[in-house]
This record gives sequence, C-alpha cells and structure tokens, in this order.
Amino acid sequence: MDEQQARLILQVYRSGGQDQNDPHFFAALQETERNPQLAQWFADEQAFDQAIADHLERMPVPFGLETRILANAGRTESRASRWLVGLATVAALLFLCAQIISIWRNPTSAAGALPDYSREMVSFVRIPPPLDMETNDLGKIQGWVAQKKRFSVVAPPALASLEPVGCRALSFRGHDVTLICFHRDGNRLAHLFVVDRAALPQLKPGQRPIFSTVGEWTTASWAQGGHVYMITVQGDRAAVQSYLPSA
Repeated sequence: MDEQQARLILQVYRSGGQDQNDPHFFAALQETERNPQLAQWFADEQAFDQAIADHLERMPVPFGLETRILANAGRTESRASRWLVGLATVAALLFLCAQIISIWRNPTSAAGALPDYSREMVSFVRIPPPLDMETNDLGKIQGWVAQKKRFSVVAPPALASLEPVGCRALSFRGHDVTLICFHRDGNRLAHLFVVDRAALPQLKPGQRPIFSTVGEWTTASWAQGGHVYMITVQGDRAAVQSYLPSA
C-alpha cells in the first residue's frame, strides 16, 4: 500500500476511535507507523474532524427544523424537487448533529421542556402547513385521529365551534403529535396540538393552562387525561384564552 492509497482509506476514519479495530483500516494504520509524513497528515486530519464535531455539538438547532424534515418525509415530489430537498436535507442534518449528540449523551432530555415544544410547534405553523387530511368536517378529523393514533381528540367547545381546515401528524422528540387547524377571523388559523403526556411530564391534569409567547404568537397548554393539549393562535393572550375549555 502506498501513501496515496492510505490517505484515501484514512479520510473516512472517525476521530472518536470507533474504527481502531476495523480490519478495513489495518493496513493503512500500519503505513502511518512507517511513514512520518503520512502520520503527521493523519494527526492533522483527525484534529480537524474532531474540531468540526465539537463545533456541530455546540451549534444551536433551529426550532422546528426537525419537525419540518420529519413532517415532509415521504411526500411525493418531482425529480427536480427531490434533488433540491436532498440538498436541503444534507444541510439540515448538519444542524441536527448537535441535537442528536446531545440527546445521545443525555437521554432524559428527549422528554422536551414545554418552552421548546411551544417554539417548535409555532415555528411549524408560522406558514400554513401542508395537511394529511383537508376537510371542514370535525367528525371526519376525529375519526382519522382515532384510526391513526388510537385515541379521541376532545377539542374545547369554543374551538370546536370554528370551521375546521384539516389535520396532520407531526413528531416531537420521538413522540407523535396531532395537529388540527381551524379557521378564525379573516385568513388566520387557530391550531390545536395534542401530544402524549410522556413528552411533557411536568404538566399534570387539573393544573391551570400555561401561557407562553413566541413572537407574535401565543400558546396555552394543559394536561387532560393522558395527553397535553396546546392551542396556538397569532395574537395576544386574550385571543387564545377565548378558545380554552371552561374551568
């Protein structure tokens, strides 16, 4: 094996030492012991790879990025669109590396905090999202949820009185999220998110709704049975409070 062949092989050697017993790299690693110039190049390459990994780990992940990637996975698109999505996915995966590494090192963080959940869901509905089912029949939506998710969504009466737009399935930290959209005033929408309470265990049934503000959006979250409900509207606290279940 010459130096050029060794470099080609060692370019994919991971900096964490996971590959030290991989026979694919054995001959190339032996070559570094005989060739000081190759050994110095390999040391520099490993240092560079580790610096990139450390930088990615510290990089903040944009809220909603993972949600949008997972939500749009598997949708049929044109060949040109798939090519563009492929490039976008590669870029997105670089950002997601930090989150993946963080969760792997601290598994308990997989059950996200409510502020993270609120911001991530709001970031998804800032632009009207594509829906899995479009219908103005709330009964059909509830039937779809019952069939797909095997639980019944109980929308607060004031929200259920609005005209539905449709629904779709999302994900948050590995937990299924159901989104139902309703027409409000003008072209604005009210959004109802429902997630298993295991995703947000700090919320307990019987507690008052918790409000949060994300830019021009306001959310109200509460636990009901085995799920956490969150209403999200573009507006102030009074706007979202009018749709909450009565005490």
